[in-house]
Amino acid sequence: MVKNPILDGFNYLLDGLEEFVDLIIGDDYDNNEPNDLGINMTFNNGIPDKSVLFSTKVLDEFRKDVGRFRAETGGILASTGSEKFIDKCCFDTHSNNTSNEFYYDVEAMSVVFRNWKAAGYITNGIYHSHPKGCTEPSYHDISSSLLHIDFFGLDYFYLPIFQPDPRGLYKMYFYIVRKIENNLEVTLSYVLEAMKEGYRYVPFRSWKQTYSIDQLRRYRELIDKADAKHSEKNNAEKTAETLSVNSDSLEENIAVTTCEGNADPEVVENTDIKGDMKDMIPTNEYFTKVSALYPEKVLDKVIVCIGTGGARSFLENCARSGFRNYILMDADIVSPSNIATQGVFISEMGKKKVDVIRDRIMDINPEARVICVDRFLDDYMSDEEFVRYMSLFPGKKPTDYLILGCTDNFEAQKRSSLLALKYGNPYLAAMMYEGGAAAEIIFVYPGVTESCPRCLLRDRFEKYENGFVNDVDSSACPIFATERMNSLKGYIALMLMMYGEDPKNPLSRELLDVKDRNFVEIRLTPYLKDSKLGIGLFDRVFSDVSRYTFFDETLWIPQHPDRPEYGEEPCKLCGGTGDLTMLQDKWKTEDTRFIRF
Repeated sequence: MVKNPILDGFNYLLDGLEEFVDLIIGDDYDNNEPNDLGINMTFNNGIPDKSVLFSTKVLDEFRKDVGRFRAETGGILASTGSEKFIDKCCFDTHSNNTSNEFYYDVEAMSVVFRNWKAAGYITNGIYHSHPKGCTEPSYHDISSSLLHIDFFGLDYFYLPIFQPDPRGLYKMYFYIVRKIENNLEVTLSYVLEAMKEGYRYVPFRSWKQTYSIDQLRRYRELIDKADAKHSEKNNAEKTAETLSVNSDSLEENIAVTTCEGNADPEVVENTDIKGDMKDMIPTNEYFTKVSALYPEKVLDKVIVCIGTGGARSFLENCARSGFRNYILMDADIVSPSNIATQGVFISEMGKKKVDVIRDRIMDINPEARVICVDRFLDDYMSDEEFVRYMSLFPGKKPTDYLILGCTDNFEAQKRSSLLALKYGNPYLAAMMYEGGAAAEIIFVYPGVTESCPRCLLRDRFEKYENGFVNDVDSSACPIFATERMNSLKGYIALMLMMYGEDPKNPLSRELLDVKDRNFVEIRLTPYLKDSKLGIGLFDRVFSDVSRYTFFDETLWIPQHPDRPEYGEEPCKLCGGTGDLTMLQDKWKTEDTRFIRF
């Protein structure tokens, strides 16, 4: 770890009480009325709670470090007297940071803790910056706050989150974590902006969340076990007792970033449009023209996408529809060959695919909550780990998650379908054929559709079970083929998420009309029959109307479970019973990595 040359030690460690600033706005004011600066400000239901203040010296120190450095830097806070007045900060020059994680150095900070305690100070907060647009604390941030509350014997903890600027003109989102009986209540008290001269409150949306302490403790136990395993494997001295902030890193090669709500992305730069004006626009105004399409309870469902490269436009359009909860799982980075096939940009090369898609989602829907899992879905990931990511969106029922298999790896596709069946989640998978000649989409909804993925793709399953190796990639595939597939995938995703949610909406009943036609194929060349694939179904179906067809047709192909009455042996996966819900009990104690047919 390299020491930051900007700071020369903790030279303000034992400074006395400084004068404090009242943070510009007086105690009494009316929403949307001019304040004492003569500025007309809209607070979007967020009324600053100024019961806890910072000294001007601390605010100025933030300009020098966390406010101007790239995201995921920070340090610790303390009060020398009243806990309502924060007049000490210590920037961690030894912290171990990545582009989306901040770990303060426990050894270095422990020295500061002891010195502050000897001086009678109260260590009561951690400050750190988040990536652009991520202004809410992650679940891991909250769990780390609980560790500190326990360690310092407090019933509260301060958790300011920064959106930094190279000039030090930061925005600080000041959160207070309070322990109330068996829960932690987290409240956004105010948003403070550092200007060229001075500080001011800026408009913000009120935000408050409650977290179960028992659930947070269980979460930390899982983190500790995974971190201990990682430490043992790497012969490291530090274990999971290291107190970390904004890192949902659960095990080796996992990097999870949660960007949650109240985002403030700098969409327009170098113009006369100020940040305040962007803050004044409620997020729901972006989606007014589609607000009548989907109920709020549907928009709050979770889209779990396994393999994100080709699914990028699908995910972006989900964000444009107002969907706000995502889990993106992919360990790939953007490579030069992706420019022509996956809708990425040259400026994104070398970056993680999940990160660049997260940034796009946040740029479309500032209130989106995106968990980025920098891993492949393979045998190194247990079912327990997979479902742990889903549990970061608590209070959901199984049908509130839509799992999408969007990889070009058969084993990952198969595993994603097994996980959906085990946990009772709707499932959708898409696959592009060689050269973009055709595309297929399958979908499963336990309790509604009868055919499982193996019933739908029996021949393919059997080939891979007998050692088949696929050598087809996206070569010679037009980008328009991928976009066509993503468009239909979007409609089917809406059908699955809307099922039974709004009787007045046609999307709510579409699934029942195609529950036995859950294999969909798109012809993307008029010469599909004569191609290497030799698929002649479209020519047969449209033989009587060939004058009116050419290509780009979609077939919803009738399906049935594999069982003797249909002339097939019972399906080795589901048994051909037609009741896919029984797999939730059958596999309750099984890990899908070890299920064999």
